[in-house]
Amino acid sequence: MSANRPLARRSLDALTRQLERRRDTALAAAGSFLAEAVANQATADRSDQLDLDTVTGTTSEESYALAAHAEEAAREAEEALARIADGTYGVCAGCGADIPYPRLRALPTATHCVRCAEGARLPRTSSWRRAS
Repeated sequence: MSANRPLARRSLDALTRQLERRRDTALAAAGSFLAEAVANQATADRSDQLDLDTVTGTTSEESYALAAHAEEAAREAEEALARIADGTYGVCAGCGADIPYPRLRALPTATHCVRCAEGARLPRTSSWRRAS
């Protein structure tokens, strides 16, 4: 949070623990998905006629995609932990305002306040309005 309204030490400690658990869980999941992808690939190499979806439940491509998603979640958690360490955690990257604690508790990797996050998803101009 900014110098005006810093997060309470207790709240920051709780968020730190939540981020560390998120990072560790994501890294473990990434490892599992990568191992599954390798196993699926080995099975595919042994028998091109084998239907992997019925045998393993996922293909190696799906497992690699899940591993990449888990690695991204771990990276986001690590970046949030770095922001805690350097004192910039809880400050909106868009407008510089404090990100409210309830938002950080729900989404501890948040880098934007709700207003900036919603604004980033909307187009700058509405083309359908110009056409009418």
